[in-house]
Amino acid sequence: MSGSQSGIVCLLFLLICLTVHGCGGGANDAPTVAAVTGTIQFNGKPLEEGTIVFHPTSGRSASGTIKQGKIVEVTTTTKGDGAPVGDAKVTIFSTKPDPKDPSGMGTISLIPQKYNDVKKSGLNALIKGDEENTVSFDLKK
Repeated sequence: MSGSQSGIVCLLFLLICLTVHGCGGGANDAPTVAAVTGTIQFNGKPLEEGTIVFHPTSGRSASGTIKQGKIVEVTTTTKGDGAPVGDAKVTIFSTKPDPKDPSGMGTISLIPQKYNDVKKSGLNALIKGDEENTVSFDLKK
């Protein structure tokens, strides 16, 4: 095998290894997370459905589902693993299809859009390690 052929073989081997094993680090690169539950209300009533996102000061954010006003299945890297430990800004989304959009792709926010913006929501949470964290927000119109 010539030098250029062995270089190509090495390059292909490297590409296959990266494809199979991925480019990221191992489990040591995963953030420390903790379970999060709680409630979300809008004007004193449970928010029927939506998504909550925890934005830590650095690293990966976590998101959870809101069902009948309860926060469920908060996930950072593995389904239901929790949110990164530490201070986090919080955003909340709740939408429904826009009946006026002929494409069927448009949505209408069911809550004020300021809660969708990490800089404007005014929502914060402190996630503590080694314990289940409960957060509650009552969003206002």
